[in-house]
Amino acid sequence: MEALEIVKEAIKDRINIGSINYDDKLDELGLDSLDLVETMLKIEEALNVEFATDEIVELKTIRDVVNLIESKKL
Repeated sequence: MEALEIVKEAIKDRINIGSINYDDKLDELGLDSLDLVETMLKIEEALNVEFATDEIVELKTIRDVVNLIESKKL
């Protein structure tokens, strides 16, 4: 599964939203800090990777999340 699809599924499990695009801002989607941490934990489990807390707090957009995932999968 593509990184963007994994992110979309993880976010949709936290909030009710129709579409998600690369440049959507996480806070504008309605993700608070707890939602973001729980979303990233779900992504970690799905991909068997780990994200540092300082990496997570820097995430602002869906693109940032996808780029972080792709950097861990290398």
